[in-house]
Amino acid sequence: MVYGRGGYTIEKHKVRGVALISALITAVIVLILLGGLYFMLTRLFESAEAVRIYSSAREAAISGVNYAITSDVFDRIVYNLPCPDGNPPCSVAGSLTYNCCCNIRLQFRLKGYSGVFNNNVKVCFAGYRPPSGYAITGVAYSKLPPGNKGFIFSIISEVNDPQNVHNARIEAVYTP
Repeated sequence: MVYGRGGYTIEKHKVRGVALISALITAVIVLILLGGLYFMLTRLFESAEAVRIYSSAREAAISGVNYAITSDVFDRIVYNLPCPDGNPPCSVAGSLTYNCCCNIRLQFRLKGYSGVFNNNVKVCFAGYRPPSGYAITGVAYSKLPPGNKGFIFSIISEVNDPQNVHNARIEAVYTP
């Protein structure tokens, strides 16, 4: 009847102070790994920089076009909201006219060169074409289509450095 008590004794377990030391060693190893990861991201991959670094002026100009497409500048033009530079896109308030433009100024660096360069991106309303599958709007029907469908925008991204050595210009037409 004493089957369950066979392995127990009244001796106290001898516990050494290994837990504290192993926890400290583990913490130091984790800190070294996190520090190495931080170093790799900031110095080797240059992903945590405040100003983006590109390998060429053409790459910076393409990035300016991509930035304009992913930003809210199209809504700002269509709804006559202030542009990122603070200016209104059109002088006539409340109406969307041809050549309403917003200017975006981005800063970047070129790999291997010192100094910060400017990327001037100009986004303009170029026209409207009714998208397929939507009703044609007219004077009596003034509601804008959802998602700026049918609007055509031109995007011009220009990169010039102070020495005029690295210049690039990318022009694109975009319809949301």
